[in-house]
Amino acid sequence: MGVIVIVQYARREGLLLGIDRFTDEEGPQASIRLHELEQPNTDDNIEIVLLCSRSEQMMARTHGKYFSDKAMRNIRAQEALLKTQLN
Repeated sequence: MGVIVIVQYARREGLLLGIDRFTDEEGPQASIRLHELEQPNTDDNIEIVLLCSRSEQMMARTHGKYFSDKAMRNIRAQEALLKTQLN
């Protein structure tokens, strides 16, 4: 079983703006989400990329710029805020 990830990455800042995670079985939903994100994007600074791998850890090795500590800073802050709101 693998994982599909869509990242929204600000090139100049080196930060992830968003990350969507899907399972292999959710491939069609991932394609729809990719289209939803790409369609309105006119900013050349923003990369929207779909990645597939056996694991997110493997993606971090092969596409490190998207998963570096600096890049993930925004995402970790968002996830921590959501966790505190749910508790």
